[in-house]
Amino acid sequence: MSLTGKPALTTAAAVTNDGFWPDLTLADLMNNYRIPSEYADGVIKTGLNMALINVNLKLASVKAQLVLDGYVSLAAYTTAHPEALNGKQVLEELYKHAVYARAKAGLLMQFAAINRRPQAENQAKEGDDMETHWLDESQAAIAEFFRRFLPAETVFSKANTLAVLI
Repeated sequence: MSLTGKPALTTAAAVTNDGFWPDLTLADLMNNYRIPSEYADGVIKTGLNMALINVNLKLASVKAQLVLDGYVSLAAYTTAHPEALNGKQVLEELYKHAVYARAKAGLLMQFAAINRRPQAENQAKEGDDMETHWLDESQAAIAEFFRRFLPAETVFSKANTLAVLI
C-alpha cells in the first residue's frame, strides 16, 4: 500500500506520452497534487489521460518549433540547454505541472458527484473556484512555453480570460 491508500502498483503506473513530451505517473499526480484516494483507478487514469491530450494539443506549435530546430524531444532540448532547479529540469517540471494541474481541475469537479459526505457538499460549493485555480496554473505553465519558444504568439496565462471587442 502507498500513503494514499491505493495499492503501490496502481500509483506507480506510468502513463506513456508521445515520445516528445515526458512520461508521467499516477503516483506524481496523486501524491503531489493530493488527489483523493476515494477515486477509482479508472477515474484517475482517465483524468490524467485527458489532461495530457489537452496539454499536448495546446503545445503542438511549441513541439513543432522545437522539432524544426532539431530536437527530437523535450529531454533532448533540456540536455542541450540545461536549466535545473533542485536537480530537475525546469521545462520538464513546467510541462508536468501543466498536465497535473489540468488533471486535478477535471478530477475536482467529479469529487462531489462520487462522494455524498458533507465535505463533498462544501467542495461542490467551492469547486468552481478551485477548478479555475488549477486551470490557471496549467495555463500559466503552457504560456511559459510560448514565451520561451514562440514569443510572437499571444497566449494568455489565465485559463478563463475573456476578451471584449468594442
